[in-house]
Amino acid sequence: MIKFDNQKTLYLIDTYNLIFKAFFAFVQKPLTTSYNMNVSAVYGFLNMLHKILNDYEPLYIACVHDTGEKTFRAEIYDQYKANRPECPIDLRPQFQVVFDFIDALSLPRFSKSGFEADDVIGTMAKRAESEGFFVKIISSDRDLFQLISDKVRVVSLKKGISEIVEYDTETLAREYNITPSQVVFYKALVGDPSDNIPGVRGIGPKAAEEIVKKFKTPDDLYENLNSLTGRRKELIEAGKDSAYLSYKLSKIECNTDIDLNIENLRKFNPDLDKLHALCVKYEQKKMFERYNDYFDKRSGFFYGHSG
Repeated sequence: MIKFDNQKTLYLIDTYNLIFKAFFAFVQKPLTTSYNMNVSAVYGFLNMLHKILNDYEPLYIACVHDTGEKTFRAEIYDQYKANRPECPIDLRPQFQVVFDFIDALSLPRFSKSGFEADDVIGTMAKRAESEGFFVKIISSDRDLFQLISDKVRVVSLKKGISEIVEYDTETLAREYNITPSQVVFYKALVGDPSDNIPGVRGIGPKAAEEIVKKFKTPDDLYENLNSLTGRRKELIEAGKDSAYLSYKLSKIECNTDIDLNIENLRKFNPDLDKLHALCVKYEQKKMFERYNDYFDKRSGFFYGHSG
């Protein structure tokens, strides 16, 4: 296994993934301010981000998020994500608050109209990899497993932030019995209810697992359809259009047009006055103290002096 050089590793934060994770972690007992504003997502996100910053000490880091606009997948399939519930009303105001905190911390934010955060993450990861960087993607979104390689890992925050699992090819194979190259094909067969990706009707996880081990791509499968027999062959044959559609919807686009200079992602100049004002406004005093401690640590670690 290749040893990662942290001085040459780009950390990519899947921003909305962490925001939603934070909000729902406190859904039974929301965190509110004295003026009754729900700040569960704000607190939870800052808490998770602090853990990543403090534990990993990233030199290159960026936050990636959706734009909220229609993406190319909705153009391909108008029912894509059509079954998603509406965003909770208490969460909506917190997105901009989190962005304000990210900006105060001087962490770069990336998004691209017409594409999802996964596509921007995929593009940035592949670009970084081609330029000799390692990449760690911070997200619990298993769709991103398809990006894993010798130089790309997915860091998944589980059980809040009490458990962190870093997925490389070996961990992925051990836990899910799948390789990164099989992720898209597998999802094309079983579908994904959360994204309303149809998959192939009648093909479940066990059958899909056997198929992706035998065939490399949908083309490979359908060119060798006669090697299947019985009911499985009938289902695969009948679900051909859906399989190809689901494959397109599931595959992360890694060639989006993004203005990216990775060296610019190592700039770190937090606006302490702005950060303090936000912490006062949203009653995050202890969080300000924790980030202040991190700034001192970062200064000493990266620049050879204490705060």
